[in-house]
Amino acid sequence: MIDRDRLSARVEELEPELDALVADLVAIDSQIPPYADERAVVAHLRQQGEARGLGAGEVMAAAPERPNLVLRVDGNPDGRRLGLCGHVDTKPVGDAAHLWRTDPLVATEIDGMLYGLGTSDMKAAVAAMVIAAQACVEAGITEHGSLELALVADEEAGAQFGSKWLAPQLTHWDGCLIGEPSGWERDWQGLHLVSRGLSCFRITVLGTQRHSSLSDRLPAVNASMQLATLMSRMPSDLVITHPSQQFDDLRPTVNPGVMINGGVYYGVVPGEAMFACDIRAVPGMTLESLTEDLHAWLERAEQELGIEARLEFEPDLTWIDPSVIAADDPLVVAAQDGCARVLADPPPLSFFPGTTDAPWFSAAGVPTIPSLGPGILTYCHGPNEAVSVESVRQAAHLYAHTIVSYLGGA
Repeated sequence: MIDRDRLSARVEELEPELDALVADLVAIDSQIPPYADERAVVAHLRQQGEARGLGAGEVMAAAPERPNLVLRVDGNPDGRRLGLCGHVDTKPVGDAAHLWRTDPLVATEIDGMLYGLGTSDMKAAVAAMVIAAQACVEAGITEHGSLELALVADEEAGAQFGSKWLAPQLTHWDGCLIGEPSGWERDWQGLHLVSRGLSCFRITVLGTQRHSSLSDRLPAVNASMQLATLMSRMPSDLVITHPSQQFDDLRPTVNPGVMINGGVYYGVVPGEAMFACDIRAVPGMTLESLTEDLHAWLERAEQELGIEARLEFEPDLTWIDPSVIAADDPLVVAAQDGCARVLADPPPLSFFPGTTDAPWFSAAGVPTIPSLGPGILTYCHGPNEAVSVESVRQAAHLYAHTIVSYLGGA
């Protein structure tokens, strides 16, 4: 039996090392290509795993420059095997570099918040998983079961080199917990059973390209103006078919205009304009049903507005399934126990607004919690990304107790 008080005390002893590991990970540039890649951060985590009793692990890669690291701690073969998953890539700093109040690649603490690229999404969670695993192994968790950490590449750009490729090789897991930030207004806002799926596509509106000085003399269709009309009406006019959900406020979201492009130059009526969209899908939706809904909407728009448009799905991002885990799954029960032991206000069961790596593990037959981690989603993918220092330390404790509860060490 694992002594929970001693486990908590050990995680607390390791908190300074946790803080240092988060800072080390932030300092390693792992922005998605072409800005950087995951080789350096995986090499550092491999060293950390070996130093902390988790082994050097196995580097598994569909392409050498996009490695994944799997740390394996084998234990009682009759026990469960739990996987903890976190991605080590980040979005690019991008055009908002001048809006950062600190250096994005230097973890900087200000008023209890740790600023830096990837702090919330999700290097802090990765560090917390490593520290929690160390404490559990030292406490003797291998007497009860086995533990693996999948520290993956490419989550931020579609998972082609990450979990989409890796998950089919981890079907021996009995459960998977992903440490994506579980709040959007505050820390630990929900223990998420669902993550929305994703479909990305472009709509190109066609017009008449000609000399703009003739616009009052010859009829011409301005593709950019037509685009504006079509795009502005999309949220209200597009009807998406989907079944009722277990959470009342769980529904698809339509996000038009995430990218826009059109026109040639001054003096030219635009003959073509494009806007890109993403739709966050809910359980029960399919690519086939969404495609039918989109074509029906475009046909109505062409008839009512006189618009000519074509639909093209984005390669590799055409469709990612939603992910669901049952509320009574043993991993959910274990995570609830971990939350209750660590947090003064344990989170309710909820759904994650975005898309995580969970669908790839669910498709491999592994029950997966798509999001239970430190951080607030609102801080991600923009300047001044940050995570509260307290929530990172809570995560290490929470993961440790969840591991013990799930693997049967209670």
